[in-house]
Amino acid sequence: MYSDTTGYFYTITNSIQQRDGDHVIDIYLAEDVGNYESVPLGHMFYKISPTALVVTDSLFVADTIGYGILWARNPWGEGNIRAAFEYHGDCDSSFVRISHFPDDNLHANPDEDVLVPVCQGVATNGIYVSLLDCKDDLIMLYYKALTDESANQYIARIGLDGTLKQQALLTENLIFNNLSPTGTLRLLKESPLQYYQWNVADDYPNDNLAVYVIDSVFHKNVVILNKMLKSEIVNPNTTIREYLNIGYETEVVPAEGDNILVAAQYTHDTNFLTLTRDYGVAVAKYDLRTMQLKGYAVFNDNHEYYSTGYPMGLKMMRDGTVYFMYKEHGCYPEESVIIVKMDTDLNVEWKRFCKTGRISMFSPLESPIVFEDEAGEEKGVAWCGYAIKDGNYNKLGWVYFMLNHDGTVNAAGEGIEVRPYDFYPNPARSELHLSYSPDVQPARIELYDLQGRLIHSQGNSLESVNIQGLAAGQYLMKVTLEDGKEFTDKVVKE
Repeated sequence: MYSDTTGYFYTITNSIQQRDGDHVIDIYLAEDVGNYESVPLGHMFYKISPTALVVTDSLFVADTIGYGILWARNPWGEGNIRAAFEYHGDCDSSFVRISHFPDDNLHANPDEDVLVPVCQGVATNGIYVSLLDCKDDLIMLYYKALTDESANQYIARIGLDGTLKQQALLTENLIFNNLSPTGTLRLLKESPLQYYQWNVADDYPNDNLAVYVIDSVFHKNVVILNKMLKSEIVNPNTTIREYLNIGYETEVVPAEGDNILVAAQYTHDTNFLTLTRDYGVAVAKYDLRTMQLKGYAVFNDNHEYYSTGYPMGLKMMRDGTVYFMYKEHGCYPEESVIIVKMDTDLNVEWKRFCKTGRISMFSPLESPIVFEDEAGEEKGVAWCGYAIKDGNYNKLGWVYFMLNHDGTVNAAGEGIEVRPYDFYPNPARSELHLSYSPDVQPARIELYDLQGRLIHSQGNSLESVNIQGLAAGQYLMKVTLEDGKEFTDKVVKE
């Protein structure tokens, strides 16, 4: 589904599933479009029914803080909690405000807000540097500037009752760069209790991955993971290398035990010559204890030269299932994303090609939302990100869609089509190529003109369709699978 925001859009900051089953997303925006520099800034909460695919409620909370805000279920009772840093100039101090939403209907209760003093001066924070851990404590990072280019980084443990339980200097003289200074803060494992962040290792030009493992008493251990997936000498003149490009869009999520999953841009390189490079995305599994690569999967669907891809969401479920969403430029239209379901060994179970029509979806800033039923069983995954419609960059909105565990869609919403296959190029001059998800088998492909007349049909060799003899124009392609499901797409013959 796609929705315009009610104000001037900035970014999506948080998304959760509530106890009533509905999803709530938190968007930072200006309350009114107008001259957005002089209108109230704040967070607009949208409540979404994932089954009906409609917005059921919304709430605007004025706030000048755009990032680093925690939004989670209240582990002590009903409703949700929200935590954010704020600076009070009258006492030159920074606090954490813990706000309570007493039910699932987006009712704020400011009378129950708790202010926790953290430090003297201004405390700033980055994107996704707060979490609620398995002990129901807030773990929050903040920075105090030393210069315009450096800062000290601190970490604090805060009880939901407003008790500052623990605080420590985590990193001295942190140098800011193009990335968020230390990446996303996440829970690594519950026993022993560990958290982690990530960044590009300071070992240019290698651009390896640095993972900062933080224990329960806030001691930090830096683990450097090699970006090289494979290096093979084919002959004296040719060396083939496969490696991750660690950068802003890299995703790092916990897996089982001491393992993590890393999703990043991928390069297949022969002797570092531009003309012998191939690009895509990859998901790799690493053991943080041994620093060893345990396996990887490459998604390199390039249909045109110099296509590039980037990750848009990565999640490992409790049963080990991995969901990965990515996008490729130069290969698919801007209005397309690809979602893959893998097992714990990164073998692909199914693949879905999601075309969003007139809507261009940009990178989500949050991990996928796990959809659970009333018994707590995981049923699927939802993605939410910001988007534009009809190429209008002056008006940003958001897009949301959910896939069940079997790759089916309850409802896709306006103009969004989900297919277990892809076809290219479109427009085409002589031949259409099709690639299918491993969980489906095609049975027949038919082409119709716009008057509904059948002009071509084939029941074998279904990886391609010869259209060289057709007149230029638009046609309807119907793909029938062996299980009887049918899909219809528009194709254009040049």
